Amino acid sequence: MASNNQQNGNGDGPWGQKPGGGGKGPWGSGPGGGEDLPNIDVDEMIRNLTGKFGGVFGGGGGRGKGGGQLGGFGIGVFLILGAFLWIAMPGSGWYVAEADEEGVVLRFGAYTRTEPPGFHFKLPVPFERVLKPKVTAAHQIDVGFSKSNGSERGIPGESLMLTGDENIVELGFSVFWQIKEAQAYLFNIESPDIALKAVAESAMREIVGKNTLQDIITARRGQIEEEARDNIQVIMDGYGAGIVVTQVQIARSQAPGQVNDAFRDVVNAAQDKETTINVATAYRNDKVPKARGGAQQLIQEAEAYREARVAEAKGEAARFTLVYQEYKLAPQVTRQRMYLETMERVLENSEKILLDPESAGGVVPYLPLGELNKGKGQ
Repeated sequence: MASNNQQNGNGDGPWGQKPGGGGKGPWGSGPGGGEDLPNIDVDEMIRNLTGKFGGVFGGGGGRGKGGGQLGGFGIGVFLILGAFLWIAMPGSGWYVAEADEEGVVLRFGAYTRTEPPGFHFKLPVPFERVLKPKVTAAHQIDVGFSKSNGSERGIPGESLMLTGDENIVELGFSVFWQIKEAQAYLFNIESPDIALKAVAESAMREIVGKNTLQDIITARRGQIEEEARDNIQVIMDGYGAGIVVTQVQIARSQAPGQVNDAFRDVVNAAQDKETTINVATAYRNDKVPKARGGAQQLIQEAEAYREARVAEAKGEAARFTLVYQEYKLAPQVTRQRMYLETMERVLENSEKILLDPESAGGVVPYLPLGELNKGKGQ
């Protein structure tokens, strides 16, 4: 592309004057000129620009009328093409918000609107620009400890806290959160991450100060996590941070290293106590029901025996009453029948020898008792 010096042929600069001192610059005087501002030759400036860019669009760079028109057409095409490229450039006239993002559009630095994921148009830079925070991504902030090379290391300035029973606990926990309102997250607080960490540490210290060391380490960890999450959320909502705390998770809770061994012994003794109590409770739960069952069985057997004896006694009394009534009706017969029934019961299982007193003639007969006993197996 030919330079203006070559086209003008007189060594003029790009604005029609020499660039050196004493010559006229673009506004009528060069850097070293001492003249007042003269009238600006606009035609001359247009011709110089046309000659500058005319070669790009096929112009001859001439100073004639035809050359000026051709150069003007080339400038127009150049400006239109430049404007099209300016608008079509990614991030200038349009943008794409991913599925986990929202588009927060700023116009001259002031918030204008929030747009959902997808393809959107906006005014080109520098009129409008867009911020795209990830609103569905899960973020994590660690308080009281740091992770490096797969291991955790406590941070004493953050982890050491005073408990309600005037002990020291070394506590490390993580806060999981997401962006709830993109506009509030971006503009209401200067550094939401730093603010959230400070609020989380303050809320946890307050809760630890209301609980004993034993409860923090063992019994109430779950309740402490839930209470800390609720307290952090209330404070951040008061700040208008535009975030939601999804979970607080205690990663480590223990006595400080200097007293950790002694405290571990105390914990083990407490656990042994609980184990002994549980064993004794299990033994009691096994023996007491059995003893109660045995006692109930004895009571039921005694009651059954009593009922049987009472029923038997009542039966005998009723029988005696019936016999007595029969006896009053026929005493001789009743006595004879009672005698016979009694003798029948007495002699039922005895060996019997019947003798006719008339045939014996009043002499006691000889009874071979040895022979009689052989029949009994003696």
